[in-house]
Amino acid sequence: MTAYCDASVLVRFILDQPGRLIALEEAGELVTSTLAEVECLRAVENARLRGEIDEETFVARRTEAYAKLSGLRQIDLCRTILRRAQEPFGVPLRTLDAIHVATAVLWRDRRDARLVFATHDRQQAHAAAILGFEVIGV
Repeated sequence: MTAYCDASVLVRFILDQPGRLIALEEAGELVTSTLAEVECLRAVENARLRGEIDEETFVARRTEAYAKLSGLRQIDLCRTILRRAQEPFGVPLRTLDAIHVATAVLWRDRRDARLVFATHDRQQAHAAAILGFEVIGV
């Protein structure tokens, strides 16, 4: 299985939160947008600022973020992805979520028609399902 992982899936692993998608550990290939790195590191910083993790854990989670992300194929943002993210998806979708879905569409169309979309975000999952993805994580 090849799976596109949005940041919500990665953050649960990085912050050691419940409900992690353990099935992804057996995936053949994991892909994501380079946008996910920013989102994951922001999530770690925000957890520290909210007092959910201490400084030592903050450093460990940032290290975990880089390690987790290094195991994924990261797709650079490009005009094609940004243009697709501007197009209708049939459901209300936040900007970053639209970029993730658009990135997965591009990967599926060019590389792997059987790409699975992994997210914990219901609205993003709905958009991906409308576009014909098998969705896991919701």
